[in-house]
Amino acid sequence: MTIRTIITSTLLCAVSGTLSSQTTAGLLKEFAGQIAGAPALEADFLWNETVNGTMVLQGDKFFIRMDEFSIYCNGVEKWCYNEGIDQWEALPHDRNSTDILDNPSAFFSRLDKDFYQSGTPVRKENPSGISLWELTLVPLSIESPFTYVIIHMTVDGLKPFFIRYALSDGSEYSIELLSFKSVPVRPSGFFSPNISR
Repeated sequence: MTIRTIITSTLLCAVSGTLSSQTTAGLLKEFAGQIAGAPALEADFLWNETVNGTMVLQGDKFFIRMDEFSIYCNGVEKWCYNEGIDQWEALPHDRNSTDILDNPSAFFSRLDKDFYQSGTPVRKENPSGISLWELTLVPLSIESPFTYVIIHMTVDGLKPFFIRYALSDGSEYSIELLSFKSVPVRPSGFFSPNISR
């Protein structure tokens, strides 16, 4: 056995050992830590390949803008504004909901708690050459609105890149995250619209 063969074998074992030590649970725990540690998060996205949107998450508060609709939530109350008909509607806010469009703050912060996590994630490369982790998650509770969630996260930085999910009614949706970044804290009033006119 040559020295070259020994070095090659050692390197292959080290690399495969490093990759296999990346577990779905470990990646989700690290991602949840990033979410919890960020002052606020901002994401631009494409929902279901048709509607562009923006969301801002800050603790249990959030703001979503999609087409002519805006949703504001201050963590206690939630409002929806339809710009097309210039109409505000107060909506009930379910703090326990983990539906991504109903309560995106809870969705992202509870991924490591509410889903069964298979042992080893799949490492893929997208057509642009970006290395991604593919995490397939199945809800722990039969009461969950989801039947599955598949998340692609960048290997470098664990930024969500693409999410595909199915609801218990059989409908399937996708969200392509065009950006997902930490941003400075927004003032509380940002999440509570002034609707008195």
